[in-house]
Amino acid sequence: MWALSRHVAVVAALGVALFLLTACLVWAALGCPALTGPHALAADKRFDLIKISLSVVAGVGGALALVVAYRRQRIAEAAERREDVRLFNERFVTASSQLGHELPMVRLAGIHALASLADDWPEQRQVCIDVLCAYVRMPYVPSDTPWYHDEETEIRLSLTGIIAAHLREGAPTSWQGHDFDFTRAVLRAADFSGARFSGGRVSFSLVRFTGGWVSFDDAHFSGGRVTFGGTDFAGGRVTFARTTFSGSEISFDGAEFNGAQVSFLGARFTGGLVDLSGADPDRLGTPPEFDAWQTPPPSLMPPATVNSNRPA
Repeated sequence: MWALSRHVAVVAALGVALFLLTACLVWAALGCPALTGPHALAADKRFDLIKISLSVVAGVGGALALVVAYRRQRIAEAAERREDVRLFNERFVTASSQLGHELPMVRLAGIHALASLADDWPEQRQVCIDVLCAYVRMPYVPSDTPWYHDEETEIRLSLTGIIAAHLREGAPTSWQGHDFDFTRAVLRAADFSGARFSGGRVSFSLVRFTGGWVSFDDAHFSGGRVTFGGTDFAGGRVTFARTTFSGSEISFDGAEFNGAQVSFLGARFTGGLVDLSGADPDRLGTPPEFDAWQTPPPSLMPPATVNSNRPA
């Protein structure tokens, strides 16, 4: 992307050089005849020599035209990219502002708009995901009624559902491999069933599960690092039924099992590291349960503290 004047000067100098080189080569091919005197090159031969040389220079002129056309195309493409970025930024600002609106339906519309933008804007997809996760991390006090979902709970359920849909196999646009930070979030209900956490960092650290049902059923942890460090399983149900742990490092360091029913029934531990050994020993009021026929991995909490459906 030199200056156009520099481009033209270089190509013109190249044309003059090629003209002189071609003329010298043709003159040499003719045996270096004299330019004057009785043995001088005939006028028609001189004309042919000049015509051949100018034909070569014409090719250089064509190259100059291609350079100008190429520059025009590059400039047009750059302008189009700038316009796309401007439109993406406008969509980002609009969707982000909707997340702070007082009306729940407007906030829900902003979530869908931001998710759609993440699909269309791969270069800034992680930024859009970060904003969606930041919304989940906003302070929130859920209803104490077991089966009643307030408006904010429904919005957060929809948001986590959108994220999970992008993490399942067959998603039109996959978000696998990106980072998801739910640190300190309060989750009353969420459906991550069938999600594939393969790559990236996923944090459920210090999350508080309260009263509802959070499902990781049929999920697949096969890469990256997922942490439940300091998570408070305070109520409701958190299920990992038929979940496959085949390559991720899953840490429950400092987790508290205070009242939620945490189930690993049907889970498959085929690789990686699932570490429950660092769970808070003073907060094991309701230990997680495993299948009666399954021996938990050594890194899981001691069998004496683990519930199962094994007969007494």
